[in-house]
Amino acid sequence: MRQATGHSSDNQRKNETQTGSVVFLSNPLMSDIESDWSPIHDAAYNGRVLTLRNLIAQGTCVNLATLERVSPLHGACLQGHTACAKLLIENGANVNVPTLEQTTPLSEACARGHVACVTLLLQHGALPEGYSLSASPIHQAAAKDYGSYSEGQTTNR
Repeated sequence: MRQATGHSSDNQRKNETQTGSVVFLSNPLMSDIESDWSPIHDAAYNGRVLTLRNLIAQGTCVNLATLERVSPLHGACLQGHTACAKLLIENGANVNVPTLEQTTPLSEACARGHVACVTLLLQHGALPEGYSLSASPIHQAAAKDYGSYSEGQTTNR
C-alpha cells in the first residue's frame, strides 16, 4: 500500500482541471454519474452547508450540471438536505431543471418523502407535474404513500 506524500501523482495531475480557485478532479474508477461531479455537487449531496456557501462565494455556478444533467440541487433534494437546497435556490438554482432521465429536484424529493424539500421547491415555483410522461413528482409521492401530502401541496398552489 502506498503512503500519501502530499504530492500529486502524474496521473492525478493529468486529470486535474483548474477553474478559478476550484480544482475539479476526474476519477476514471468512479461510476459515470459520479465521475464528473464537482465539489459543489459533493457538498450539496452530503449536506455540507458551509462548504457549499464557500463554493458559491468563490463564484461556482449553482446550476453546474454533470454529463447526465444532474445539478447540485438534485443531489441536495435526493438526500433531503433542505438547508443546502435553500442556499442553492437563494443563489439562483433552477428548481425545474430535468436530468437526462427527466427527473427534477422535486421528483427526487417526492420519491424519497423529503417533505421539507418538497415544500421548499413548491414555494419557489417547482412544477408538480414535472417532465416525465410516466411518473410525475406527484405520482411518485402517491406511489410511495406520500399521497395525502402531495394532494395538500397541489391544492394549496
